[in-house]
Amino acid sequence: MDETHVDAVIVGAGFSGLYATHRLRNQQGLSVQSFEAASGPGGVWHWNQYPGARCDFESIFYSFSFDEDLQREWRWKERYAAQPEILAYLEHVADRFDLRRSYRFSTRVTSAVWDDAAQRWVVGTDDGGVTIARFFINAAGAFSVNKPNDFPGQETFRGTVVHTSRWPADGVDLAGKRVAVIGTGSTGIQVIQTIAPQVAELTVFQRTANFACPLGNRPLTDEEFEQTVADYPRLREESRNSLAGAAYPRATRSAMADSPEERRKTYDTYYNGGGFRMLASTYFDLIFNPAANETAADYIRDRIRERVKDPKTAELLTPKGHPYGAKRATFETKYFETFNLPHVRLVDAKTTPIERITEKGIATTAQEYEFDVIVLATGFDVGAGALMRMGVVGRDGRKLTDHWADGQRAYIGMANHGFPNLFHVNGPQGAAALFNNPIAIEDSVDFIADLIAYTDAHGHRTAEVTAAAEDRYNEVVREVAEVTLFPKAVTWYMGDNIPGKPRTPLSLFTGAPMYRAICAEVQTTEYAGFSLDGDARDLPNSIKIDGAAVFLLAGLMNMGAKPLEESSLEEIRAGIETFKHLQLPVPSDVGITDTQYPTAGGERTVRLYRPPVEGPLPVVVFLHGGGWVAGSLDLYDEPCASLARRLGALVVSPDYRLAPEHPFPAAIDDTMAALRWAAENIAGYGGDPERIAVGGESAGANLAAVAALRTRDEGGPRLAAQVLVTPPTDFTADTESRKTFARGPIISTELGGRMAAWYLGDPAHVTSSWAAPAHAPDLSNLPPALVVTMEIDPLRDEGEDYARALTEAGVPTVCKRLDGLVHTTFVLSGSIPRAAEIQDAISDFLAPLLSAEAGKAKAVATLG
Repeated sequence: MDETHVDAVIVGAGFSGLYATHRLRNQQGLSVQSFEAASGPGGVWHWNQYPGARCDFESIFYSFSFDEDLQREWRWKERYAAQPEILAYLEHVADRFDLRRSYRFSTRVTSAVWDDAAQRWVVGTDDGGVTIARFFINAAGAFSVNKPNDFPGQETFRGTVVHTSRWPADGVDLAGKRVAVIGTGSTGIQVIQTIAPQVAELTVFQRTANFACPLGNRPLTDEEFEQTVADYPRLREESRNSLAGAAYPRATRSAMADSPEERRKTYDTYYNGGGFRMLASTYFDLIFNPAANETAADYIRDRIRERVKDPKTAELLTPKGHPYGAKRATFETKYFETFNLPHVRLVDAKTTPIERITEKGIATTAQEYEFDVIVLATGFDVGAGALMRMGVVGRDGRKLTDHWADGQRAYIGMANHGFPNLFHVNGPQGAAALFNNPIAIEDSVDFIADLIAYTDAHGHRTAEVTAAAEDRYNEVVREVAEVTLFPKAVTWYMGDNIPGKPRTPLSLFTGAPMYRAICAEVQTTEYAGFSLDGDARDLPNSIKIDGAAVFLLAGLMNMGAKPLEESSLEEIRAGIETFKHLQLPVPSDVGITDTQYPTAGGERTVRLYRPPVEGPLPVVVFLHGGGWVAGSLDLYDEPCASLARRLGALVVSPDYRLAPEHPFPAAIDDTMAALRWAAENIAGYGGDPERIAVGGESAGANLAAVAALRTRDEGGPRLAAQVLVTPPTDFTADTESRKTFARGPIISTELGGRMAAWYLGDPAHVTSSWAAPAHAPDLSNLPPALVVTMEIDPLRDEGEDYARALTEAGVPTVCKRLDGLVHTTFVLSGSIPRAAEIQDAISDFLAPLLSAEAGKAKAVATLG
C-alpha cells in the first residue's frame, strides 16, 4: 500500500476515538486517519456484548456534552443504559458527524515509530499500510485488552469457554446448560444475575467478595428526560466539578461526626440511590479514613447478610480484607438474591483455588466440577494495554514498553518524555478511575487539540513533556495514592490484576475537580511541563505541592468548599475551624487545663498542655493562627498537645482578641499580657519561668515576632527563643512568592490583604514595627529564632527575608523551608503527614535552648 500523509493518526473508535476524530477533523480542520481493530465503532461497547452488560453511570451523564443538539435528540430509554443502546448511540454519533470516512476498520496498528529527522510518526498497520503523521493520538481506551486466562488446560475442555470481553455477536446458548462463571467483579456480577434464570446449573467461582450496592435501574420517563435536557448546561458544569464527574449530591461531612443512627439514615438513603452515590455522596472521608470507611463497609455487609438466606453463603459473599471503594465500586440488581436460588452455588476460590480447566470442567484443590460452558469474567489489562502491543518507539529508539518497565505513567495522563507529539486520551495516571469517562474524554481531547492548535499558531513542530514534569507528576500520583485506602486492596487501580505488572497507581485519585485544575494550570501557563521545540517550561505550581496536600485540596474541591477569599468573615471563621477535622487525635496522655489571664479587655482563657513528665518543665507560649480574625484554642489543641509531648514542655496557648471587632493593637497587647502571666504564674502549674520561649503559626507567628521585640524593649519577660512558623512580617511586601502563589492554595494574596486590613484597622499602622516586625529599626539582641516557611505559600519570601534580617542583626537564626508544603500545614496533621516535620524542626531547635542547663545559665546571667 502507498504511504498516506496526515496531520494526525488516531487509534480507537470508542468515545475517545470518535470525539478525537470529530474535534481534530471537523472542528480544527486537520487531516486525520483513524484506525479501529473492530469492524465498526463502539470501542469497549463493541466488544463487550455479554449478557447483562450495562453502564453503571446514569445514561444522562454517560454521554457526550460537546453538541447541544446531540444531547437533545438522543432519547435514552433507561436510567442506566445497556450495551446495545450505548453501542447504538456511538454508531449514531459516528454517522451524525460523518466520522466513518476517516476510519479504517478491522485494522490494527502494528508499529508506531518516531522519525526524529522528519519529526513525524511512521505508523504501520496489519494490512501493510504506512501512514505518516505529525501527531499520534492513543484513543484505544483503558479496557480494550482482556486479561489472559490464568488457568491451564482450556484447550482440553470439551464444552465452550468464552471471555466476557469477546462474547460472540450471535450470543452463546446457555439455556438448560451447566454454567461456570469465574470472577465476581463488575462484569461477573452483571453476567451472574442475568443468566441465572436461564441455566440449569450455575456455579460461581469467587476469589474476592465485592461491596456491591443496588444499581437502581428503571425506565427513564419522558418527564425526567425533558427535565434533564432543559437542565443539561448546569448538570454538565456541576458534573465536571464533582468528585466522580457526575452531578451527585456532595459529601460534606465526616462519617465520624455523625452518630451510628445518623450514619444509618444517611447510608439507607444512598444505598438504594443508585450509581456511585453510596461512595460519593455520603461522607467525604470514606476513601482515606479507615474508621470512616469501616462504617460504610459494615453497613453494606449487614445488608448482604439480610438478603442472602444461607448464613454460610452470606459470609462468603461478605467482603473482608479490603476497604470499601478500594476496589472499583460494583453495582447489582438482585445479585445477592441469585444465591438463594436452588440451582446456584458459590465456590470459595480463595480457600480452594482453581488448579486447571479439565476435559469435563474445572478442577480446584478440593474437587472437580463438570460444566457445559465456562465464562471467564476475569477482567482487563487496564490502562494502556493496547498501546503496549503497538510497537511504539520514540526518540533515540526508546521503546514505550521499556519506558514503562516500572509501571505505566504519563504526565497529566496524556504525554511521555521521549515520545514527542504522542498523546493519550484518558491515559495512565489521568483521572479516569474517579471521573465519568465521556466528559473526562472530552476534557482530555480538548486539551490535546488545544495544545496542537497552540503549537501550530506559534510555529512549533514538536510538543514533548519534560523528564522533570513526568517524574514529578508520577511522584504526586504516588503520594496521593499513599494517603488514600486504594493501595490497601489488590485491585486493577494499582495494576495488581495482571501477574508481573508493576504495582503503581493507574490513576490520580483526587476526583475530577483537582485533576481538571492541574490541567487548566498547565494550559493557562502556556503548557507548563512541556518542551516545545526544545524550549522547556517550568513545572506548574499544582504539581510542586506535596501529594498529601494535593489530596487535601482535592477534597475541599470535591465538597464544593467556597474559597476563603470569596467568603464572608463568618464563613472564613467557620471554614478555618473545619481544619480540626483534618488533624490527628489529640495525644491522650497530655493533660489539658484551662485557666484565665488578665488583659486590658478583661479576663481571657489560657490553655495549658502538660506532657506526662516530671517538672519543672520548660515553657512555650504558642499563639494560634487565623489571620488575626479567626482561629481558636480548640483548633490548636492537637498541634499544641503534640508539641508538648514531643518537646517535653508545658505549652501555653492564650486566647486573644480577634479583629475586626478588636483591631490592632488588641491581639499583640493580649500576647504581651499572656507572656507576663506565664512568667509570674507558670511555676504554679509545673513550669519553669526561667525557660520560656514564644512561638506561633501564621498570624500567631507575627504576634510572636512582635512579642520578641517588645519584651526586649519593655524589659521582659526574658525569652529563651522565638519560633515563627509561616510568619507574615511585612504588609507592604512585594515578593516573588506573593506573586507566584497569589492564588494560594489555602491562603491567597488577596485573602491575606483582607485579613491584614481587618487587623490593622487604620492603614497608618501598616509599617508599625509592633504590627509588622520587618519594619523594626533594630533587630539586634533578640532571642534566637527559628523561621519555618512552606515552599508553596505567598508568605514564604517575607518569612525568609525576615530570617536573613535577623541573621544580619546578629541574632542566631535557623531558617527552614519545607518544599512542597502549603500554608496551614501545621494544623493539618491528619491529612498531611509531613506536618510532623514542622513539629520536629521546632523540637530540634528548642530542645537545647530550653534544657535545664540552659535555664540555669540564664538564671545566673539574670542575677549577674
